Amino acid sequence: MIRLATPQDAPQLYQLNERFNGPGGAPVEAIAAALAANAQEVVAVAQVDGALAGFACAQVKRSFCYQSPPVEVTEVFVSPACRRRGLARAMLAFLEDYCAEKFGASEFTLLTGRRNAPAQALYRNAGYTANDELMMEKEIHL
Repeated sequence: MIRLATPQDAPQLYQLNERFNGPGGAPVEAIAAALAANAQEVVAVAQVDGALAGFACAQVKRSFCYQSPPVEVTEVFVSPACRRRGLARAMLAFLEDYCAEKFGASEFTLLTGRRNAPAQALYRNAGYTANDELMMEKEIHL
C-alpha cells in the first residue's frame, strides 16, 4: 500500500533513512515534527505486511514566479528485500498525482547520480527524461 507518511511513521522512517543516507540524519522527534508541520514537503511511504518498506519525498517549490509550483523529487528509497516489486515507481506516481491534485503541479524534476544506473532506469521508465541543466552547489561553513 502506498500512502502519505504520518508523524507516527517517524521511528520506521528514521530506520529506513539510516539505511539510505547513513547515520547522522534527523532524529525521530525531528522527523515527526517535519511530517506534522512542513507544508512544502510531501512524503509517500510504501507499506508491506504492516511495516514500511520505502519512502519517497518531494519538495513543492512555491514562488511568485510560477503559476503552478514545480515539484522536485528529492529522495526515493526501497529496502533491498522489497525491491523489484514496483514500489518505487508506485510512490513516484502517488507523489505526482497528489501534488498535481493538491497544488496544481505539472512539472516534476529530480536529481540522481550519473553512475546510478538502476535509479536512472526507474526514472526513465516512469517518464522522466534527462535535460541539459547544470546543477551547481556551494557549501557554507559557519
